Amino acid sequence: MLLIDWLSEAWTRARAVRVLDGGLDGGPLAERTVLAETHDPVRLARMRQLTTVGRFTGDVCRCLGGPTLALYDADDTLLGSATLHGHGSVSWERSRFADDIEVDEPEALTLFLAEGGVTGLLVDLLGPLVTTLGYDEAPDGPQFRPVGAPAVLADRQVPEVLRDELVDVAGSDAARLPDARVRRLAERLAGAEPDPVARAGALLNWLGRLPYPTEALWGEGVLVRRLLAALPDADIVTATASGTPVMVLGAVNWAAHQPDDCVVATAVARMMLR
Repeated sequence: MLLIDWLSEAWTRARAVRVLDGGLDGGPLAERTVLAETHDPVRLARMRQLTTVGRFTGDVCRCLGGPTLALYDADDTLLGSATLHGHGSVSWERSRFADDIEVDEPEALTLFLAEGGVTGLLVDLLGPLVTTLGYDEAPDGPQFRPVGAPAVLADRQVPEVLRDELVDVAGSDAARLPDARVRRLAERLAGAEPDPVARAGALLNWLGRLPYPTEALWGEGVLVRRLLAALPDADIVTATASGTPVMVLGAVNWAAHQPDDCVVATAVARMMLR
């Protein structure tokens, strides 16, 4: 039996999907933590589409993958399973078929699972978003913003009220500012913009414009995420839902550093998949 035939037969019988913690090294499926579960026919149909439609590679990723998708029939009997391998690669019944699928809608799959409560996946969106929007760091340029570069602050659309405070702080040093100074920056921004949703939007816009990966993850991006920490998650989500693509990139960067990145998944999906 070919994989495509097995998928058709298994999904026709499937009445539930459980998303399980771990990959190929996660131990017996019955003993794993259930991260999400659905019995809804509409969601099952969508998950089938997202995990089976794509290019069959005839090969397998060498990583152990995770999380794991497990299919169950009406009697709750296991039909088969798949592991996720990076951005958009799904490996169904690997030991039997050794034929990973590069799915047609990788971003939609990530967001579908995140909206269902599976945490830790939004980081997979960072690379594709950065490339699409053109914020990869230049291979021959400085990795961090240098001291005394007001034009760079302006290009990154750093809130004007903060620029004179940061022009003499290199990007690498911005990540290590003392808590008291970060609080003063947050207070200064709040004084200039009292609306917390607008402040969140300005910070997400700044975060999204930082060159990736060095500055966005380990330099100035650390400072922006610390400033966002002064705001309620609900305001960040609201700003994301009404924001620009760059703000969505900033929101994904922020979410990837939170204990629960699912909080912003619906807002990101609304912007990315519309």
